[in-house]
Order: sequence, then structure tokens, then C-alpha cells
Amino acid sequence: MQEAMRLRDGSRTADELTNRLAKMKAQIREWKTEFNVDSPNQLRATLADEELGPDEETRRRDIAREWDHLQRRIQVVGLAIREWDLLTPAERAEAGN
Repeated sequence: MQEAMRLRDGSRTADELTNRLAKMKAQIREWKTEFNVDSPNQLRATLADEELGPDEETRRRDIAREWDHLQRRIQVVGLAIREWDLLTPAERAEAGN
């Protein structure tokens, strides 16, 4: 919640956050298509299922880690967007007076 509030209160606009959200979701869709999986753990499981070279194993582990990170960021950014109008910085300042 605090991170969402920092995003909302920062110098970004709701449109910028919406664009950021769209890019993160697009990246996850690309990975789902590229590896034919639906989650980071399914991607990790491909390390056992397929004969891969060390570079590809490392790449898939890195992507799975980034995918986990993006899923958390999507939740935070989504919350910031949903709550954008609830308490803007100006409204909070007025409420403190």
C-alpha cells in the first residue's frame, strides 16, 4: 500500500502509470507465448523437462525471477491507479488543515 501511495504521490501521472502497467503485462504475455507456460513456476519447471544449455537455463531462471517481480509490480501499480482519485495529495493537505 505504501509503495502504491508513493507512486500516486510521485511525479508520475495516472496515464504514465497506466502505460507502465500495459508494458509489464505485455512482457508477461510475451514470455507466456515464447515458453508456452502460464506462470513463473511453470517456466522454472521447464529446466527439468527439457535439455537446455547452461546459458538457456540461466536465462529462464532470470526471466522467472523477473516475472515474479513484474507480477508484484503489476499489483502495486494497479492499486495506485485504482486509488488515484481517492486521496490526491491536495485533498490530503486540505484534510490536515
